Amino acid sequence: KELFEKLKINQATCFWRDVYTNGFLKGEDVENQGEFPQENSVDAIFLDLPQPWLALDHSKKMIKKGGRICCFSPCIEQVQKTALELKQQGWKNLETLECLKRHFERRVKQEQSLFDDVQKKVCTEQNKR
Repeated sequence: KELFEKLKINQATCFWRDVYTNGFLKGEDVENQGEFPQENSVDAIFLDLPQPWLALDHSKKMIKKGGRICCFSPCIEQVQKTALELKQQGWKNLETLECLKRHFERRVKQEQSLFDDVQKKVCTEQNKR
């Protein structure tokens, strides 16, 4: 929420709750967490859950026609279950992307400029005199 405020994105709603059970509409389980969206009023939903397919029924109620859903899943089995449920619910244009982690080795490398080399040589020559 703070990041959205910092970036001046005021149309995003973030909250912490059990969306498997309670969905996205405001309920008695939530107090003072800001505005909640109405059904068929959101452009996109991002789910970062262990079992996103269990929240798809609630998600479908919230998303406008033409809206999008994004699910983050670390295992292909989760992706398969989610994709199957999305197809069964009539979602179209399903796409799966893999985000690979790549390690980079960091090394400190000191480079000397030509100026540094000339300056050292001049200082060395002066010290010899």
